[in-house]
Amino acid sequence: MSCAGVQDSCSPVLVWRVGAFEVRQNGLVRAEWDEAWLGLIKGSVRVMDSQPGWPEVYEQLASALRPALGGEAVAIEHVGSTSVPGLPAKPIVDIAVGLAPDAQLVDVVDVVTALGYGFRGDKGEEVGWLFVLEPRPLYRVADVHAVRHGGLQWRAYLEFRDRLRSDPAAHRAYAQLKRQLAVKHVNDRQAYTAAKTSLVKELLSGA
Repeated sequence: MSCAGVQDSCSPVLVWRVGAFEVRQNGLVRAEWDEAWLGLIKGSVRVMDSQPGWPEVYEQLASALRPALGGEAVAIEHVGSTSVPGLPAKPIVDIAVGLAPDAQLVDVVDVVTALGYGFRGDKGEEVGWLFVLEPRPLYRVADVHAVRHGGLQWRAYLEFRDRLRSDPAAHRAYAQLKRQLAVKHVNDRQAYTAAKTSLVKELLSGA
């Protein structure tokens, strides 16, 4: 993360070096993330075993987002496959930001981009306002989805995560599908994501 535009000098800074990223704060290294288990080149697909470092990455990023967003966000949650213990996943951490009813796009964009994220626009109900963290060009380590707190997509993010955490059969079925699709669509992330849709909807319906 670059702190360009952020007045607080204590904001974490993400620094890339060959094969890894360092999280620095007040000049000290607070964490180190390895490319072996975090990040993907744009458009590619890699599904790997669940990594103990993923929740730590979420906590580090969320700890910067919370004070920066302040009243614009009601809650911040770790979602997606990296939030489910034992579930194979693409090594990109998904973060859902539940926005306050009066949160304005221009304010949210100003705050989140100042933390080093790129704004990718309004991706609609199923994604929300999308921000990506790319410590080097075309290499993504995290996605931030800003949606209305309590809205349909906010509830869907949490319900799907919690279903996978609590239902072993759903966990197994989703893990198997992800591994199959990662082999089939190794260089087409959009096709990989689209091919998961039917099972995602089925699990969200409670089937």
